[in-house]
Amino acid sequence: MPYQIKVQNKMGDWYQIFPEDEMLKSFLKVMKEQGAIFQEDGSFTCEIYEIQPVIDSIEEYIKDKQKEFNSPRALRTRIQIRQLEMDQGIYKVVPNSLFDLTNDFVPSTRKKNTGYDIEPTWRIIEKNATHWFLFTSFNFIKFLEGSIIRSDILTFKLREHETILIKGVNE
Repeated sequence: MPYQIKVQNKMGDWYQIFPEDEMLKSFLKVMKEQGAIFQEDGSFTCEIYEIQPVIDSIEEYIKDKQKEFNSPRALRTRIQIRQLEMDQGIYKVVPNSLFDLTNDFVPSTRKKNTGYDIEPTWRIIEKNATHWFLFTSFNFIKFLEGSIIRSDILTFKLREHETILIKGVNE
């Protein structure tokens, strides 16, 4: 059963914040500080009254993923996987950095004469923004935009009399 951390907006819709089976210590610490009730299996329910610590812990997740992506070990692994794929005739765009959104061409097997389909950067971003970890906090804020407001240029707060429900569940 995969473990998922989900948030509910005021419309009653649910959004999965992190990939399955991600149990982030910094995020769970924030949940405890906000009064989460944890079960033995790791599941929890938490009604959020302060949104900025939650956003900050999501930002920490992004920074950790960036460090992991840029590590020498991860680079060697990506190169090995890429070489195996190319040996099998599989050609595709592989990001070279966390912010690699500069690809003007996306390899494709549909056009065998060139091997590429022209696809602009905005389209690549549009197709991938919902699941690239780089956009985790953006997607979280966008999902809750009816319940949160900016308190200043860098921070958010909940609207008056609003709470947010976050659950960690085994499904």
